[in-house]
Amino acid sequence: MTGLGFCENSLVARFGKPKRDELEKLKDFAAKHQGVEGYLEPRTATFDQSLLLVARGGEWQRVPVADRKRAESFCKKLGIPFYDAGIVGYPERMRGRSKAKPAPEAPTPAELEAWFQSESAAEGD
Repeated sequence: MTGLGFCENSLVARFGKPKRDELEKLKDFAAKHQGVEGYLEPRTATFDQSLLLVARGGEWQRVPVADRKRAESFCKKLGIPFYDAGIVGYPERMRGRSKAKPAPEAPTPAELEAWFQSESAAEGD
């Protein structure tokens, strides 16, 4: 391995010699979504290090990467911010969201207050 690639696995795109479909997938995602940010995800026991793009609405796209500098350079070329998820964590807008079903809306403070009042009124009965 040259250390210049996306990932050690030869089946995955490499930054030094990118597989066009993997890079295009990320470029297309960034072009089609607003407020996209890049997050470098650390390697874990089950997953390689990866570059995660997260849009303002919570949509996301992930690709394994081997080189932090190349991932950061890729985000810079796309004009999107780059963060280390191991340091800053994941954006709140991504939590609870899956690709299949969006996260439910949280109740407003007024709705919560009405619920608490109805609960206390029910306890008084």
